[in-house]
Amino acid sequence: MATDQRDALIQRNDDEFAQLKALVDQLRVDGRIDEAFAGDARDRNVRDVLAHLLAWHLLLEGWYEDGMIGGSPAIPADGYSWRELDALNVVLRDRWQHATLEDVEYRLDLSHAGLQRLLRAHSDEELFDVEAYPWTRGSHLGEFCLECGGNHYAWARKAITTGLPGAAGAVNGRRATEGARIVDPGPLAVSRRR
Repeated sequence: MATDQRDALIQRNDDEFAQLKALVDQLRVDGRIDEAFAGDARDRNVRDVLAHLLAWHLLLEGWYEDGMIGGSPAIPADGYSWRELDALNVVLRDRWQHATLEDVEYRLDLSHAGLQRLLRAHSDEELFDVEAYPWTRGSHLGEFCLECGGNHYAWARKAITTGLPGAAGAVNGRRATEGARIVDPGPLAVSRRR
């Protein structure tokens, strides 16, 4: 069972997640963790950004569970098309408005671990063959996991540092956004072609 690509994806997700967590930890140390974002972006604070990631992890988990038993999951979500992504993201944000940042962080840690377990359960062939799972509709499962994982974590760092000017200070000797490939303001750009 070949796993070179899988292992690289797992590492990418872990690296991006660690950078995001380092940024959040630094904001906590700096006393900026609860600060409202500047501007009029959809996400208004760190909790909103982290809740967005969690919400997309939960969507992916649902797609996976439904698809793996032969279902045809509603992607991106029941009642929404990719053209309605902005409206869906507002709904997802609003679902978490009464959660604490600590609760969202705890759940995000668990969902990230779940994403990584999902990856470890598959071979390269299963993750990177577009025909492996019909429910992915022309994308490969690994792409879903990257878009809801590493690429989305990089987007989150960018969203936070944009919302909190000056928050992009050094984290572990790097700027928080250094080397980040900002791809997707709502994951799975690859699937939007449907």
